[in-house]
Amino acid sequence: MHYHIQTAPIWDAYKTETDCPLCKIYADREKRVIGQYLNENVMDPDFRVRSNRVGFCKTHIKALYSGQNKLGLALQLETRADALDKLLSKPPADKKSAKKTAELLYKHYGCVVCDALEEPMSRYFITVAEMFENEPDFPELFGAAHHCIEHSIRLYDAAQYAGKSVNTFCATLTSSLKRDLRSTEKSLRSFADCFDFKNAGTRPDPQVIPDAVKLLNGIKVEL
Repeated sequence: MHYHIQTAPIWDAYKTETDCPLCKIYADREKRVIGQYLNENVMDPDFRVRSNRVGFCKTHIKALYSGQNKLGLALQLETRADALDKLLSKPPADKKSAKKTAELLYKHYGCVVCDALEEPMSRYFITVAEMFENEPDFPELFGAAHHCIEHSIRLYDAAQYAGKSVNTFCATLTSSLKRDLRSTEKSLRSFADCFDFKNAGTRPDPQVIPDAVKLLNGIKVEL
């Protein structure tokens, strides 16, 4: 493989992560990007132009607000509000112009952090498929991993990059995903059965639902 910088975090995540390794890679990059928007990029003109153009999604604005630079966030939100204000030069006069206004605002409603994460994450999915074909020790790690549904979808989409190993790549991904889905289904059924009057006194495992959420939704929830 020629992507040494790209493969290092993949090896690390697949060797150490007990949950979805691609969720770990995403979380690490997400933390880095959020840190940039709260620190060195606050006054960077290029970054400000991007944040003014699309803003931040609900998840990432919460993460930014939880950070330590309220002044930096305030400055970004100020210019974002100004950019939106300038889009509304005059109120729409009829349903046709109202629709155009909605379309205009929709084009400027997104998340600069999500956008910053999409390109490198797309490259990681491709690299995982390439590694499956080119790295002898990787297929075993790949098959043992627990991929969440969202990232499993992205891996199927990148399967073509596994080259001649595409069939084995897809078979391995499918097998591991079905393994985890069946295990989750069984655990959830056991959890629900604990509430049956015939099983009075049986205590459900509180970890079952958080584990299911990690697999099905790719996020961690607190007990």
